[in-house]
Amino acid sequence: MKTAWLMAILMTLTAALSYAFLPKPQPEAQARARTPLEQLFPSEFGPWRLDPAAAALIRPAFERARQFQMYDQVLERTYMDAAGYRIMLSVAYGRQQSVGLQMHRPEVCYKAGGFTVSRIEPGELQMLGRAIPVTRLFASLEGRPEPITYWRLLGNEVIADEARFKLRQLSSGGAGGIPDGLLVRISSLDDDLPHAYKLQADFAQAMAQALTPAQRQRVLGW
Repeated sequence: MKTAWLMAILMTLTAALSYAFLPKPQPEAQARARTPLEQLFPSEFGPWRLDPAAAALIRPAFERARQFQMYDQVLERTYMDAAGYRIMLSVAYGRQQSVGLQMHRPEVCYKAGGFTVSRIEPGELQMLGRAIPVTRLFASLEGRPEPITYWRLLGNEVIADEARFKLRQLSSGGAGGIPDGLLVRISSLDDDLPHAYKLQADFAQAMAQALTPAQRQRVLGW
């Protein structure tokens, strides 16, 4: 009988310690999760306005991840300038970015969606005099050439390098906290890549100028 009680106490103690040391979402991530993405991205800025009639142009590369509840929030919009050029903005937010659960990079999502993915390369976007590390790639289906620019935040930091991203995840988990993540993807249907990347950079710069300091902190990390 004494042995049974001892086993029960040890099992309860083990469960309590496991829960106490289990990595948990960081408090600031819990606060950020309560802000809807719609409040972070203005519906118009610079020469860009929402194009509600262009919803059909968006191919929801995040759809599979949303289906499996990988993200807490997803925002998808299409903007258009006075010349009729369209930019698609897709944003995904995940409250928990552990090693086993993290945002899918566009080069992975698009390939899984049947696209041919090529020309993956690091780059920079200049926004308000600061450089943001980004990744550029070209995804294509027959009749749908789509140059893409994207960046990712882990917690409050933009991290483009995948190895560094994973190291930060591991170090955060070891410290008992799980950071949140935000992925911002800008793309357009254009087979002229230099032209597309130039307009995507202009779009990002105009967006950054329209953000409040609090919105910039969340979207750009500074």
